[in-house]
Amino acid sequence: MGVLEMVRFTISLPDWYYRKLLLWAKLKGTNRATLSANIIQARIEVNWADIERELETIAKYEGKTLEELQQEWLAEKDE
Repeated sequence: MGVLEMVRFTISLPDWYYRKLLLWAKLKGTNRATLSANIIQARIEVNWADIERELETIAKYEGKTLEELQQEWLAEKDE
């Protein structure tokens, strides 16, 4: 596998969670961005099979291949 491209994006959190994130990052000896990235990556990994299963179900329902559905969705704007 080649080098993975890193992507930056902005998230919003309620103040209470943001403050807890700052405290948790301090406890872990890291910064908020690194901790946030680690949390998001961990949640995606834990849910990977469920995400794939749901995508396959939707693709089948829409009469598309999984690859077609993924390409279509990834081409859409998220904003």
